[in-house]
Amino acid sequence: MGWIEESIDRLLIQSEGEYSSRLEKLGFELEVPNTKALCYCYCIKLDGNGNPRLKDLAEFVADRIVDYAIPKKEIDEAKSSSSTSKILSLKRKASELFTNITNTGEGGEMLLYILTQDILKLPQLISKMSLKTSGNVHYHGVDGIHVKFEEPNSLILYWGESKMYSDINAALKKCFESLKGFLLDTLSYKSTQERDLQLINSSLSQNINNPKLEELLVRYFDKDDDLSNNLSYKGICFVGFDSDRYPTTPLSKKLEELKTEISAQLSQWIERTKLEIEAITDLAKYEIHVFLIPFPSVDSFRSYFLELLNKK
Repeated sequence: MGWIEESIDRLLIQSEGEYSSRLEKLGFELEVPNTKALCYCYCIKLDGNGNPRLKDLAEFVADRIVDYAIPKKEIDEAKSSSSTSKILSLKRKASELFTNITNTGEGGEMLLYILTQDILKLPQLISKMSLKTSGNVHYHGVDGIHVKFEEPNSLILYWGESKMYSDINAALKKCFESLKGFLLDTLSYKSTQERDLQLINSSLSQNINNPKLEELLVRYFDKDDDLSNNLSYKGICFVGFDSDRYPTTPLSKKLEELKTEISAQLSQWIERTKLEIEAITDLAKYEIHVFLIPFPSVDSFRSYFLELLNKK
């Protein structure tokens, strides 16, 4: 591994795989026929009393707000301080960046970030939340931007989109419609990606605590530099939706039974993913990683997430 890969890997905020106590893997890198997409399917685990760990998952996500919303450079500087007050200050700062809009998708966007970081091991290039001017508005742009370097000199941007709807078909359709411009638009000042690319370029110094890496990455986003021809795109999607397979009373279903019932629907979900990708011209040509997670209620997850951030 060369210095570039090592430097980018250091942007990754390491975890201990805590997500795995909340999410049960049902399928990993499942191929979507006639596309380059791969599906990753999980369900929410049940606790010892047979209750879905929905609120605990929301708490786990909310506890990662600093990692998600604050540039890693600031986090590293705070960790180097001998006082915990720096970290606590960052937590307050991060919380203020979230909206109090009842149908906000920011909980899903954070879950997309966690899945991408912890499972795909792709570091976040910039924190879009840190670019917001107010916590009362949404950031208009892609839901996540992650990065990977491949030899000999290719830089890959992973554009991320998150959708949480009660209906999986609506969630998939909206997710790919939101993603398509970031993958398909050709390089120009009017492209869907242009604003985000400009923000990446102007914000690298705030996010990357490595002048040598920053100097190199800037070249990939400079249209006048030949390295810009080695910048390629891939996609990541998180799709959350409701499922009636979860138990509604304690001690009425075990995890293995839940897994069997939900796994029986995987082929149907993958077929729907295929149809929604194929509905958009040329989208099937792009590598897209799709996380599919059924919830007892996406509205309950969203509501409790806002409550945790004191936004309700």
